[in-house]
Amino acid sequence: MGIGSDFREDSWVREGVLKDIFPRLFALSSKHTLSINCFMDTQVFLHNWDFGFRRNLNERETAEVIKLLETLEGIRLCASKRDRRRWDLEDSGSFTCKSFQSFLRNKGRAETFPPFSLVWKAKSPPKVKVFVWLVALGKVNTSDLVQRKRPFMYLSPQWCVLCKLCEESVDHLFLHCPFSLSLWWLLWREVGTVWVIPKGCSDFLCSDFVVWGLGKLTSTLWGCLVHSVFWIIWMERNRRIFEDYKGVRVSDLWDRVKYWAAFWASVTKDFKDYSYSTIMRDMAAAVK
Repeated sequence: MGIGSDFREDSWVREGVLKDIFPRLFALSSKHTLSINCFMDTQVFLHNWDFGFRRNLNERETAEVIKLLETLEGIRLCASKRDRRRWDLEDSGSFTCKSFQSFLRNKGRAETFPPFSLVWKAKSPPKVKVFVWLVALGKVNTSDLVQRKRPFMYLSPQWCVLCKLCEESVDHLFLHCPFSLSLWWLLWREVGTVWVIPKGCSDFLCSDFVVWGLGKLTSTLWGCLVHSVFWIIWMERNRRIFEDYKGVRVSDLWDRVKYWAAFWASVTKDFKDYSYSTIMRDMAAAVK
């Protein structure tokens, strides 16, 4: 490994790209788009690292630095060796179309993330679709993401405002939080199916669920229900944070979920003969 590689952007350690593994630390660094050589201070030791932090680190950030140093510990650098590109899918290190085609056929497709149908084909309003897409990508501004974007801002509290048990993240807030999970269980009971809690929101939105049966009416109402759950959870979370709102019971939120899902479905051509109150009163009968 040559010392001219980009310290932040290049994949020169086994674990991956350092700025993706330690985003908080590199947000605090004054050194951007510099080679490995610029992060090395050889005046004291051969491999003494200087990350150029703009301020003193707190306890949590110091622990991350220790992990970063452990990651760099076994790296061997050659000052006289010129940097070169290497294609890891071939033993020779040279790019071939065959190796890339094999990667796409055997591995690449399995790692893609296509929750297209459940997000963009749903009959919810455009702003709700965009929001659910951000949930799928993990880009909603939960406290953990805001903290990474603004490392100088200390958020207090950092826990989930719905359960007050764990730190808030996209997957926790919308899926694993006991409060939110209770809402999902009401949905599964409504559609008459069982499920295993997925690892994250992206996995959930990529899953195929058998609900009520097949048909256009089922597909339309199911998409509206899923979007409504995500939207209602977010609205409840924001009200509790920004409006000093004490919150309501899960059963009350479930009524809101059904209301908005039924309303969105009722304005589609699939449910043109149904009022939203009819759909809301008996969803299973509405999709028959």
